[in-house]
Amino acid sequence: MATHRRVLQWLENELFDGNLVLGQQLPTDKDLASVLGVNRGTMREALKILEAQGVLRLYEGSRKTILPMLVREPAASAGPALQLHMATADYPLRDIVQTRVLLETWALTNADHRSPAMAELRTLLREMGRDDISLKEFHHLYVSFHIALVKSADNTLVAALMSALRDSIYEYTMALVGHVPLWSKTVDRIRAEHQAIFSAVLAGDNTLAARLVEEHIEYQYVEAGVDPERAPRTDGMETVGPTTGPLASGRVWSNGAQPADSTAEQSPVKEAVALQVARNSGHDVDTPGDSEAVQSLPADDDIPEDFAAGRDERRTG
Repeated sequence: MATHRRVLQWLENELFDGNLVLGQQLPTDKDLASVLGVNRGTMREALKILEAQGVLRLYEGSRKTILPMLVREPAASAGPALQLHMATADYPLRDIVQTRVLLETWALTNADHRSPAMAELRTLLREMGRDDISLKEFHHLYVSFHIALVKSADNTLVAALMSALRDSIYEYTMALVGHVPLWSKTVDRIRAEHQAIFSAVLAGDNTLAARLVEEHIEYQYVEAGVDPERAPRTDGMETVGPTTGPLASGRVWSNGAQPADSTAEQSPVKEAVALQVARNSGHDVDTPGDSEAVQSLPADDDIPEDFAAGRDERRTG
């Protein structure tokens, strides 16, 4: 078991036994390393992961020690137990994916473009766009981006539930890398789709944002040829060939040949983004598959000026 999961297990036991309360200072990194029988460097890395997950806050102590403290937020009381449970439970991949869709679409339907999470999303978009980014770092940032999307709804409990899925999402998205035809094209697609989702939220078009994130999540499996109904959570995912992907509502996967008017190479998110961007820029669009329009997505973190123009109208009433 990874060290940060062992710390979560220790926290869960201490909270259950009444030895710890929220907001309480924990033993130093040195003392925790001794308790769990690991070296200090490993413990520091584990504490940093837990800080990123919102379970702890870290402070600098004397003699270069790290002083961890349990957060006080209401949702944090369930955080350690939820994270530990999700890390050790053997839920089917289908259930994890459907839960993601449920949480993320609800959150974006109720997102507030003025939320503090928008600044975090901007930073994550910038970090994910770096040329020197490693595969593991990209996927850690990928998960953080989707958690930040959920935070934009300003519901601390829903955000805690999404955060509890962090490790599970990271594991299965990393496992999908080995199944995609060409990773360099996939990473470009993910960046473009993340930018489009962010832009929709910033513009106040929550309906579009929710639809884009649902299609974004589901297309991963169409592209990789992995059927979530049959695949396990991690590296042993079985490639079953092209799939039709989620049908209509995105809740049902069908294993079989693609319809005649679509291919496994064609992203429904790209089609939606292409059509939206092309219309906003005044281009004539004959079909939703005008993929050239995707290239007009902005390179920076802001939305096109004309896309933002109708924001106030869409949010009235």
